[in-house]
Amino acid sequence: MKETINAYIFDFDGTLADTEGFHFDVYKRLLKARYGVDLDWPHWLHYIGRTDPDFHRMMEKDYGITIDSPSVMAEYFAILLAEEPAAVQPYPWLRGLLEEAKEKGILCGVLSSGNRDVICACLKAWGLDIFFDDPDIISVSAGIFTKQDVFADPARYIPGFTGTSAEIALFEDSIHTIEKARACGIGFVTGVTHEYNAGIEAWCDRTLEG
Repeated sequence: MKETINAYIFDFDGTLADTEGFHFDVYKRLLKARYGVDLDWPHWLHYIGRTDPDFHRMMEKDYGITIDSPSVMAEYFAILLAEEPAAVQPYPWLRGLLEEAKEKGILCGVLSSGNRDVICACLKAWGLDIFFDDPDIISVSAGIFTKQDVFADPARYIPGFTGTSAEIALFEDSIHTIEKARACGIGFVTGVTHEYNAGIEAWCDRTLEG
């Protein structure tokens, strides 16, 4: 990894832990109860990595329903907050990586489209919150700004970071997001591989197994 890297920025879902199966089960329960819809896995794969309002619009088209996004999201996040910290565990290599970063004085942050309260609860339950300053856990779920905005001007969005995009090492499992990060000049990309992102290796400087 480049010597000039001064921050590790992690996506959360699929990057720090395999959350997709759990999230799918929660949405499947929720949509069945509310709309009588049987959410299937092939459709879910197309929704991965998108914000909830974005894939709700896709669900409406796919299943012929009208989703009350604010209400669905409130119920969904309440379930995640109550269940996810115990239901999901981080990848085995994560703690060692964070300990190494702490020893080197490298800032660690989370940049995710997921719910911030859920992310913080998971990190605390896993004993990993000690590696992150609270303001550096950033969610773009509200749609006020995007991951690409952060990649392009990290000093504006990441508290305590005064460097450039080239000084950031990104840990990410989405090829789509990595493409955007590369376009913004992110210095180093570690891709987290799993069964849902075949071919990600071509976009990364290195990979870790999820």
